Amino acid sequence: MKLTVKILLAVLLPTLFLSRLFIPGFSSEPVSFPTPETLPVSVEPLPLSVYCPGAFAEIGGESGIELGAIERIGEASIYLNTGDGELLADPGLRASEGALAKITGSDQSTNLLSAIQAQGVVRERASGMMASYCPQPSFSGWFISGAASVGYESALLVANPNDQEVQMEIIITFPDGQVSDQLTLAAQENRVVPLSSLVFQQPIFTLSFQTSGQPISVAMQQRATFGLSTRGVDLQSPVAQPTTDSLITGLSVGSAGFEPAVARLFNPGQIPTEVVITAISGQSTQVVRAQLAAGELSELELDLIDGEYLVQVQSAQPILVGIRNPVIQPTIDFSWLTASELFTDLTLPIPDYKSTLYLANPGASPITLNLQVTTGDKQQYQSFEIPALAQISVPVSGDSLRLGSASEFAASLEILDVPGYAVIRPTENQNFGDELLVSVR
Repeated sequence: MKLTVKILLAVLLPTLFLSRLFIPGFSSEPVSFPTPETLPVSVEPLPLSVYCPGAFAEIGGESGIELGAIERIGEASIYLNTGDGELLADPGLRASEGALAKITGSDQSTNLLSAIQAQGVVRERASGMMASYCPQPSFSGWFISGAASVGYESALLVANPNDQEVQMEIIITFPDGQVSDQLTLAAQENRVVPLSSLVFQQPIFTLSFQTSGQPISVAMQQRATFGLSTRGVDLQSPVAQPTTDSLITGLSVGSAGFEPAVARLFNPGQIPTEVVITAISGQSTQVVRAQLAAGELSELELDLIDGEYLVQVQSAQPILVGIRNPVIQPTIDFSWLTASELFTDLTLPIPDYKSTLYLANPGASPITLNLQVTTGDKQQYQSFEIPALAQISVPVSGDSLRLGSASEFAASLEILDVPGYAVIRPTENQNFGDELLVSVR
């Protein structure tokens, strides 16, 4: 029976194929389809959110030996600038545990929402300026500035601003090893994570984090002491990723003979690379070269005289870089400077401290940069010509500032006042939202 069916199919299939070619109504020409219709679709961006990590967290109590004691001390001042939009979540003027700012609007940039937090800390075991830009919550990020040897303390200020639980993975790398950990953050949870339980007596380390699918706020707080004397505090927001070309603005060396500025370098890849550090001031240019093995983390003292420096760091492989800069006036403090983003338009609030704006031209041709400073209902305007690969500094005061240029520029804001010292690195704020072209078949 099966053989009969096979013979019948062998006879009929060629016949059917030939009839497909010759029976009226059928054609051997390829079938053509109509051209798809293209429709423009407008996509509204999500509300734009930034998160300020909040006040200084004292670990171990005022004595430093109270096991498990973690307390937020005082409040951080929040400086907020909003554009043309509706503010959905107002962080207020001061925050202790951290604060979320959320706004709707079409201008997805710092012109719509930009925030800075600042706090002068005066404690027995900690003093100085805790200040940073308040960035968007992120899915991942890196910190170069970790330290956990005698006299140094690092902690994470972590917040989950979402309505869902989030898993967070931490990877810590030090010169001779690596550890990892996982945290579960409940919806709307705010937590201080001391890193001493993961890293013990490691003078330098880097930290990277990644979430399970929701963006979170992560900042790194540091405290330094020498015996019974405090040596400053610092607050850092994360860097997005390692890169082959970093531009660090706002390095103002004013403590030559006290402690040198120190560059920390980390090569996370599997290929060795050469690193070229170029420090440019109005008086001189210094070039330092270093070899980084695969996975190497190291520090390099920068022998710089007092002055203001623009630092370019270049390498063949992506690396992470930061510069620890100490000051002795008006008080002993320090700040970590990391790679600046590039902008053509930038809006920043101005803190109520003595502030200096550093502006840099990363390109090979001179640029023109326009500055608008708003104080109440008044605006003041200035225009600057910045030579190729150069930096200028401008003292600023008021409510907010806006920078614009036809060419890319980098910027940082330095606070150097009675409470202490900090260098603030702004980042762009943006959500996906644009006009799409959709093909409909």
